[in-house]
Amino acid sequence: MLGLSTISAFGQTYPSKPISFFVAYAPGGPTDTFARYLGAVMSETLRQPVVVDNKPGAAGQIAVGALKAQPADGHAMYLGDLPTLATNVGLFPNLTYRPQKELQAVTEFAVLPGMFVVPTSSPYQTMGDLIAAAKSGKELTYASHGIGSGAQLFSVLFAKSIGATMVHVPYKGSAPGLQAIMSSEVDFFYDTVLAGQYVKAGKMRALAVGHDTRLTQFPSVPTLKELGYADIVPRFWYGVVVKAGTPSAIVNTLDETIKIALRDPGLVKRFNDQGVILKTSASPEDFAASMNAETARWSKVIKEAGIKPD
Repeated sequence: MLGLSTISAFGQTYPSKPISFFVAYAPGGPTDTFARYLGAVMSETLRQPVVVDNKPGAAGQIAVGALKAQPADGHAMYLGDLPTLATNVGLFPNLTYRPQKELQAVTEFAVLPGMFVVPTSSPYQTMGDLIAAAKSGKELTYASHGIGSGAQLFSVLFAKSIGATMVHVPYKGSAPGLQAIMSSEVDFFYDTVLAGQYVKAGKMRALAVGHDTRLTQFPSVPTLKELGYADIVPRFWYGVVVKAGTPSAIVNTLDETIKIALRDPGLVKRFNDQGVILKTSASPEDFAASMNAETARWSKVIKEAGIKPD
């Protein structure tokens, strides 16, 4: 078994029982789906079940609290993202966990490119059309996944960069935000590439994508980088952490297990079919440094924009 000789130095093999994989969102969403995909393949290498445990609510504080309540022995993991591992720090003054002190980074493993969508009935055929309308004084409305989400942070910076005033309409997640676009309740929504399925179905229109290069699934859609907005694009990243104090040998075993899982052809196809870009950190220390940088970057944006939680 992977890492057995190293972990045996602690007097027992690891893992010695099923591993809980905490998720801060309800079943069916992207984070839950990613955890189930990844956990199933990890369990084959670790020879123990990896059991997804959904604990939604309180902006991730319930799920992270569940992780903190477990021993620091690697038998509990948390699948985190930009909000729960970075932006929450600047958003909630009384956050019940401190990622930099109470969580141990393992690895980032996936990035979802962003997608800027508008209703099919929208008069804006290009980003240039929408920007011109905003600059002319039209007060645009935009959806987000909630207060402090990547969608709101992008939209705040976008409005600031073009000198426009926009109205934030927060929803509880991606699905209701996309529904708002399909029913023309808002002018735009900066969601993830998972919105692409609705674009392909003709239920909304994509004006730009948040990625370094154009996406093969949408070759005619320009990138925000091409349009001059690379500096304000948030990365919708996902990564695995464990409780601080977990032995480094166990952390390294989990890191390597995830990297092995991400070489599985079936898993790679499942992720790629959804537009997910698989990307692992060079090391746990590298992921920790990335989390710290993201926390500093977005805490500054949140403070300067005066974003407050509900």
